[in-house]
Amino acid sequence: MTVLTCASTGQLITLLGERIADSGEGKVWRTNRNGYLAKIYHDQTPERVQKLAVMIAHRPKEPNSHLNHISFAWPKSVLKDAQGNCVGFLMPEIKEGKELIDIYNPKRRKDLKLEVDWRFLHTTALNIASIIEAIHISGYVLGDIKPQNILVNDRALPSIIDTDSFQVRNPVNGKIYRCPVGSPDYTPPELIDKDFSSIDQTEVHDRFRLAVIIYQLLFGGESPFAGKWTCTGDTPETNELIRRGLWLYAPNRLVQPVERTIPLEIIHPEVQRCFLRCFNDGYKNSNLRPTAGDWVKALRLAVNELTICGKLDSHYYSRTYGKCYWCDRSTKLDIDIFPKKQTSYKDKDADAYNNRGLSRYILGDTKGAINDYNQALRINPNHADAYNNRGLARSTLGDKQGAINDYNQALHIDPNFTQAYINLLIIRYKMIALILIGLIAASSLSLIIFANNLNSATNSKLDKDYVNRCSDHVSLKNYSEAINDCNEAVKINPNNDEAYFLRCSAHFHLKDYSEAIDDCNGAVKINPNNDKAYFVRGVSHIMNGNKPQGIEDLRKAISLGNEAAKEILKDVQ
Repeated sequence: MTVLTCASTGQLITLLGERIADSGEGKVWRTNRNGYLAKIYHDQTPERVQKLAVMIAHRPKEPNSHLNHISFAWPKSVLKDAQGNCVGFLMPEIKEGKELIDIYNPKRRKDLKLEVDWRFLHTTALNIASIIEAIHISGYVLGDIKPQNILVNDRALPSIIDTDSFQVRNPVNGKIYRCPVGSPDYTPPELIDKDFSSIDQTEVHDRFRLAVIIYQLLFGGESPFAGKWTCTGDTPETNELIRRGLWLYAPNRLVQPVERTIPLEIIHPEVQRCFLRCFNDGYKNSNLRPTAGDWVKALRLAVNELTICGKLDSHYYSRTYGKCYWCDRSTKLDIDIFPKKQTSYKDKDADAYNNRGLSRYILGDTKGAINDYNQALRINPNHADAYNNRGLARSTLGDKQGAINDYNQALHIDPNFTQAYINLLIIRYKMIALILIGLIAASSLSLIIFANNLNSATNSKLDKDYVNRCSDHVSLKNYSEAINDCNEAVKINPNNDEAYFLRCSAHFHLKDYSEAIDDCNGAVKINPNNDKAYFVRGVSHIMNGNKPQGIEDLRKAISLGNEAAKEILKDVQ
């Protein structure tokens, strides 16, 4: 059993069971930290340590935080061995995601019995573009965009993994840590046969890779460079076609569509233009390739123009095209990559409205989403997922009581619906935040007295400074700074339970509930009567999906006189 130390918190991290992934760089393990994995490198280098430090200090903004989703498995903290050497890092675990190829490849979808339609694929493409846009805004270049590095859940929400391979630029001194790897068939023409370890890439290179991924999603998993070779000799390899700019709709038409090729004209005109800009204009001038933001705008329009087929509910087509291409293709080729869904008539209609509502919500059409959820519930009044999704939409519009009613109804139908419990707690999030700030303010005097009574006069002064400043940071919502000060306070005095509590409060506000739980554990170990720590630990357990443990901690907080815990317990029960 391997035990490591989390550099940011000092907590012990144990590697569990067998490794779950292995690559040329390292191995990935489960850990004793719920919701976190560890990547342990085969060989560590000083440059890799520096690169991780920059990534940990400068995390991109999470574009899907409002959906309680993790969009990228970003390094959380460096992991050190007993000698203090950096051996890897801690990162969030992406649960219940399928590899992108399982989503866009019709045969693999069929083998896995995934009911995916064209709207789902459009929405997935939109969300991938949105995530990559957020990464680019923060100054990162993905470098190695490929299907194996993108996982997708059943809400069409992607998560990007293997983020430590990104090209990283230190915003302080400008130093660039390159992406040393790339994947055939996704490399832009100007980089083919180049040594990635010696090249500073830009987001312009990522634009080409993103376009290939989006094409595969929308066109049955096919490459834009796959078709009939019309010249003499054997068909060149894909990389050679890319190098020469020979795709299906290139001006020279040396590669042409075949009978099974899904034509470009069936998609929204703005999406068509993006492909033409990338592979035609962008071949001559790479700066003309559409950005991730351009794709987001085009795909938003495309999703809004999709309509359901009158014959098959699994078929969607663009209103700009005017008819169901998939029905025509099925008749002509006897191939249907979006076959009839295997659900009851009642359920399939309710699911269709529920899924469309989720797509509308993701696109920002919250009122339209609620209308779809209403229709789903008229068809199937026992659709727990529709109640949960409508609750989320109502909460977004400020109808907190309506949201609570919907979550309660979802739980009435399915008492094991964990997501509904989590959403119900999120409704209370602002109240909890205010309670925490109030508890911190009320504790300020006791913190000063506590710090002044430490044995060492020097340490007392330092501890007082760090703890008081940490309290101020939490009150001002400067949570990262608060964590740094608490780290210093704990180093000076490992028995300061209030420092642990303040740090757990900061982690809670950052929605890092596992870290909050660890700090609460430290607080109650030092002071078993710290009601505030039991309170926050209880709520954190529930947000992490561990309702029984959460209820137990809330009851303990109540027994110690914590009134705020009573209100939360009413909702949970």
